[in-house]
Amino acid sequence: MSHFALRRRAFTLVELLVVIAIIGILVALLLPAVQAAREAARRTQCSNNLKQFGLGIHNFADSNKGLIPPGGNNWGFPYTSWHVAALPFMERGALYNQLPMGNPATDPSNTVLSNGQNVRTVKLPYGRCPTDTSDEMYGGSFVLSYSGSLGSNRAPSAGGSSCEPYEVNRIPNQGIYDHGNTLDAAALSGPFGRLCPRMKLANVTDGLSNTIFVGEVMAHCNDHYGGGWPVYNQMNNAHATTLVPINDFTTCAGASVAEIRIPSCTAQNNWNISWGFRSRHPGGSQFLFGDGSVTMLSTSIDMVTYNRLGAKSDGQAIGPY
Repeated sequence: MSHFALRRRAFTLVELLVVIAIIGILVALLLPAVQAAREAARRTQCSNNLKQFGLGIHNFADSNKGLIPPGGNNWGFPYTSWHVAALPFMERGALYNQLPMGNPATDPSNTVLSNGQNVRTVKLPYGRCPTDTSDEMYGGSFVLSYSGSLGSNRAPSAGGSSCEPYEVNRIPNQGIYDHGNTLDAAALSGPFGRLCPRMKLANVTDGLSNTIFVGEVMAHCNDHYGGGWPVYNQMNNAHATTLVPINDFTTCAGASVAEIRIPSCTAQNNWNISWGFRSRHPGGSQFLFGDGSVTMLSTSIDMVTYNRLGAKSDGQAIGPY
């Protein structure tokens, strides 16, 4: 075989560049599809977590003739969130049974378990959404990606009225107690409050399918994460309102300039902004409704409609969403 024939079988530089270009084009075409598939999987897992909360809430209601109490008990013991009461109804009865719920002098949310682990560090398998970019551990405690809803409820900011842009979204005469600080279930806009009101499904007069119960939140956007999921006065209990537009990242650590809507109010104790529902799902966040269904609500949802979905008994008609 001649030297010339051997040379003819090799690729030229131009041919190699063409092949590389074709591979690059194929990768560019496939990448969005791969990313979309991954997001669909993350969204499905997040939706399944919310559905588990729905089952737990309804199973509790069937057994106790009422909704899970948010906890707090008028700023006294037990200092537990509604997530603690839900444990036996979410296949975590063994964990719940180790907590001294009947001892008025003991804080169940700070219990050291039989294995030496503090309950606040326990990682609940249904607790995190895969798109949640916040740390799962804050101050040594496990923080969830979900919160009970206060609905259209007052949430004044520590920064004062200049950092309360979303109070205008509140339904008149709804949620008149700041941050849900009331034992009167009728005075709460949503189905959850910060203290311990006893509420029944019958209190949700607007209909379970028209009322948000639980939604997505992110810990690095909120200053109420101390103690993690078992504690009543932190973001997983009932520290989120529908006043804040979905996916407002103004108070989120690490938010880009483009994501900050109100640059003068980025402090996380501006609760009229930080106490909102948000996620990293493109275009919206997922919510559990009272009937157990899970729905993705768009960032472009009409705010009147959104707040009516948050309110359990405002008696107002809800438009399309």
